[in-house]
Amino acid sequence: MKKIGILFFVIGFVVACTNVRESKEYKELQAQRDSLLQQFAGTETEAAEMMAVISEVEENFARIREAEKYISTQSADGGEMSKATRDKVNDNFKMINEILQKNKAQLDELNKKYSGSNKEIVSLKNTITRLNSEMRESSKRLTELQTQLAQKDEQIIQLSQDIASLAVEAEQQSHTIMEQDRSLHTAYYVFGTARELKDQKILSGGFLQQTRVLQDTFNKDYFLKIDIREVTEIPLYSSKGKLWSTHPEGTYEFVKGDDGNLTFLITDTQRFWSLTKYLIIEVH
Repeated sequence: MKKIGILFFVIGFVVACTNVRESKEYKELQAQRDSLLQQFAGTETEAAEMMAVISEVEENFARIREAEKYISTQSADGGEMSKATRDKVNDNFKMINEILQKNKAQLDELNKKYSGSNKEIVSLKNTITRLNSEMRESSKRLTELQTQLAQKDEQIIQLSQDIASLAVEAEQQSHTIMEQDRSLHTAYYVFGTARELKDQKILSGGFLQQTRVLQDTFNKDYFLKIDIREVTEIPLYSSKGKLWSTHPEGTYEFVKGDDGNLTFLITDTQRFWSLTKYLIIEVH
């Protein structure tokens, strides 16, 4: 502007002094003035265009910061994301990537324009430098957010695997406890004639030989399995019976019914089964 003012002054001076509008000097000064006016107008237009780009880039960075805030909040929350939240997070990632690509292209163009521009617009230098720096920081934060979300996904997968493993382990332990409990309360009984019990190698003996229980060789498949908590009475369907297995006195009795048949009654379950889990009764 100072140059233009000087030029105008010179032109006015020439006109006032010589009044030779058609002179060579006047025409040269007139051309210089027109050139300076055109250059100044171009500079103003260039600055306006660059400011418009800067304004758009600034707005884009504001959108990025809002999207980053949402992603960061969701990533920091405990537990697995719902499908709707996960979709929204992915949409935000996609939007940030698209905006960053657009901002990068605009800033590259802005940097080129500034590098080749009239140095009278140096007031834009700090703004452009700041935007370039924010571009780098935004790209860095995006990478960090993606890493953070991936780590959270890994943690959730590991937690799910741990929970599944614990569930399997708990089920196995429960099954083991149930088996142990069942085994603890399982007993076996058999009743039959002397011949039947000897045939199954449960009893031995005979003529001139003492009858005894063959615990190591008897056929265990011949016995009936019971839960001692549930079974305390065993009908013998016979009027006579003899106990061959070893059980504490006072924990059982033979009870005769109205039909004359016996029922074996266990009166003290815990003590009765404390010495053996096999009950052997001979009937005849």
